[in-house]
Amino acid sequence: MQALSGHAVHACSLVRDPVAPCVRDGVHVRSLQARNPLWIEDSAHYPVPVRLANKAATVLNWKVASEFGALLDDIEPDVLHTHSMVELPPAVWEQASRRGVPIVHTLHDYDLLCIRGALFKNGRQCHPRHAACRLLSAPKRALHDRIDAVAAVSRKVLDTHLEHGLFTHLPSARRQVIWNPARLKRDAQRRLARLAAEPLRFGFLGRLVEEKGLGLLIEACRQLPQSGWTLHIAGEGHGREAFETQARGMPIQFKGHVDAAGFLADIDVLICVPVWDEPFGLTTIEAYAAGCRVIGSTRGVIGEVVQRIDPGWTVLPGDVAALAAAMHSAILVDDAPDPGRNAAVAKLLAQLHPASVSQTYLDLYHLAGVQSAAPAPRG
Repeated sequence: MQALSGHAVHACSLVRDPVAPCVRDGVHVRSLQARNPLWIEDSAHYPVPVRLANKAATVLNWKVASEFGALLDDIEPDVLHTHSMVELPPAVWEQASRRGVPIVHTLHDYDLLCIRGALFKNGRQCHPRHAACRLLSAPKRALHDRIDAVAAVSRKVLDTHLEHGLFTHLPSARRQVIWNPARLKRDAQRRLARLAAEPLRFGFLGRLVEEKGLGLLIEACRQLPQSGWTLHIAGEGHGREAFETQARGMPIQFKGHVDAAGFLADIDVLICVPVWDEPFGLTTIEAYAAGCRVIGSTRGVIGEVVQRIDPGWTVLPGDVAALAAAMHSAILVDDAPDPGRNAAVAKLLAQLHPASVSQTYLDLYHLAGVQSAAPAPRG
């Protein structure tokens, strides 16, 4: 979107094999060859000690940092905007700082604190953090004060980093929550109408794993009346067979891989209650755009969104009784058209439009110290 507005945008990433510079949709694409011992898509096939050694090599990879510095000399950017630091060494921040380039970083998850990026392992939150995460994130902590402004995709993500002592060097104006962009339109017209006598159609859309709260959702269904509702579960995962066994005897159907838009058009209420602090819940946004109601977790951006559109439709993560009560209330609710709710959804979608998010970042660049963010001359 910034390139469409006339700004000169250069995108850089690590690649497995060298790629010649090119221009895609107005963006100058520059790549650096990955110098880490393991390629990210292959690392899961190696034993834990080898993966940990690879993580250590990644955060200390001076070769990539040096080559990135040369790239900065070539581009001479007004601002460096970094995102995931899973594969990039934090020394790239030092390279930019040394050259006087303001740095803005977006927190998409918890990768500055956790080697898994989730702060969640073996079915529970990581409190305290594991020793390996504390050790391997130390270089990121040591250099994070080179960052001039930070954005997080949810309040929870930002607050978690602040709780661990990161970004406290920045004034509050340069610590912002900026939700991910989403080019969605209000599309409730395609919804399949439910007759008054038909059961309420609940839906779950996502990976079939415990951290998404699916097991707890099925458990909550045991506390619902025997009729008046159905649950459609869409998605794939290694735990599907166990979840199907858990759901036997109830009006629950497993749909497998589906078209998300078509699935959302065929349900009334989406259930989105992960038990971990999910950084951003795009499915929640898609559900509202499709005209669904949402019962969501109180934590993370899911709770932030649901409280804005449907106050009171949130439950604490892992609270099966509260989830069952919320679902039972939804069965009894008269879901008549609500102009106020429709206006709130429209406002939300406008806020998330790429043009709006792009302008918010341009404003943050200025706060970070960018002297000029004027569009590059076309010609």
